[in-house]
Amino acid sequence: MKVLIAEDAMISRLMLEEWLTSWGYQPISAIDGEQAWDIISEDKANAPRLALLDWMMPNMDGIELCQKIKNTEKLPFIYVILLTSKNSKEDIVTGLDAGADDFLSKPVQPEELRSRLSVGARTLDYQQRLLELDDQKNKFLGMAAHDLRNPLTSIIGFSQLLLNTPLDESSKQEFLNIIHQVSNEMLFTLNDLLDISVIESGKFDLHVKEHDLVELIAYRIRLITLTAQQKNIQIQTELPEKLLISFDKDRIGQAIDNLVSNGIKYSPKNTIIRVQLSIEKNQVKISVFDEGVGIPLDKQHRLFGHFSKLGSKPTGGEKSTGLGLAIVKRIVEAHGGEVGIISEPQKGSCFFFTLPLKNG
Repeated sequence: MKVLIAEDAMISRLMLEEWLTSWGYQPISAIDGEQAWDIISEDKANAPRLALLDWMMPNMDGIELCQKIKNTEKLPFIYVILLTSKNSKEDIVTGLDAGADDFLSKPVQPEELRSRLSVGARTLDYQQRLLELDDQKNKFLGMAAHDLRNPLTSIIGFSQLLLNTPLDESSKQEFLNIIHQVSNEMLFTLNDLLDISVIESGKFDLHVKEHDLVELIAYRIRLITLTAQQKNIQIQTELPEKLLISFDKDRIGQAIDNLVSNGIKYSPKNTIIRVQLSIEKNQVKISVFDEGVGIPLDKQHRLFGHFSKLGSKPTGGEKSTGLGLAIVKRIVEAHGGEVGIISEPQKGSCFFFTLPLKNG
């Protein structure tokens, strides 16, 4: 880790450099505040994150330099330790007001300095972890928005039919029931995906019960058929009559939605998507075949990561956040299953996931 040393006294500066080097730090020295600021501002993104600033220096003293560091926008957080022979309460208040994170009295004792630097390094590590968590939070907010798009599309489609198409009472009731069901699913998704503690733990609160997987697949395909019809894409199924296994109905429904909608999004118009359910050994396999452009083998490992976009663009101008397949992966793995892809350029793709036939 780089450490900036701003010290005008040559002997003190050389001593600090020697200590820091022996402890595994990378010292970068300046003879006054102005030179130290030049070092920081030359490459702000890669500026030293730890700084030892002598209070009394020519041109720009440690207090002025500390204020400049702390008040400059777009500068990474720098942990500042003031080196000073001042120790009155008024001096401490002055240093704190300037933004100093710690003080070290002169003459500097090596073991105390080493301990203060360790505290600074830990603080920087905690700060970096908080930034990463904040970034992760933003990503999962995006995931929530992505995961709500499909059911919202269904609500809009069925409500337009209700508004614009003469329907008998039976059809009206069916469409209203679908809208009500999908609305409840959207609320469930919001409540769960926005629970940051659950998301960050990498665990889903699964509600596993025995359901008919075939019935669920057929229902989810019915909801997304309107979207496919806009591109004249047919969805064909190869399903048994019935298959009762234990799973979280809402979560696996999301996984099916994402795989099928992904196939629609990246398939040309006037093509076919096949949804197949097969049983292999002790697991069930749900496969979605499309007639899209396919994905090169050397890029396939990136598909199930967050925000993965490999250059392929949706064929109908649809939006993509690169989160759909990551959602599928997390849901399926929480059930003890696996996700995968078989694809060749210009030959389409098969995205699939498996679920155990029996829990445990």
